[in-house]
Amino acid sequence: MSAYHITHTHTAETCFGGPNADEETMGLWKQVKANAHENNVEIQFFQVNATEHTFFLLMEAAKYSDIEKTIGQCKKTGDFVITPVMDPPPALF
Repeated sequence: MSAYHITHTHTAETCFGGPNADEETMGLWKQVKANAHENNVEIQFFQVNATEHTFFLLMEAAKYSDIEKTIGQCKKTGDFVITPVMDPPPALF
């Protein structure tokens, strides 16, 4: 399986979290776990920096298209960078 590091960002003005949460938009993110299961994607981590309005995910999948299907409609919620990554060479780690 290939690994993909995903960074999502949005602004304070477009924030869908509290205190005035946008439940419809939050619902898109709540689907990611189920989408991952349906698309045979493993979520290695999903971390959030609320102050910077940034999400960090590491997912593993056999095909990039499975990552796209897992993220699905979340792409409407802000900017995304999806970067294929791999383990470092033994000399570095």
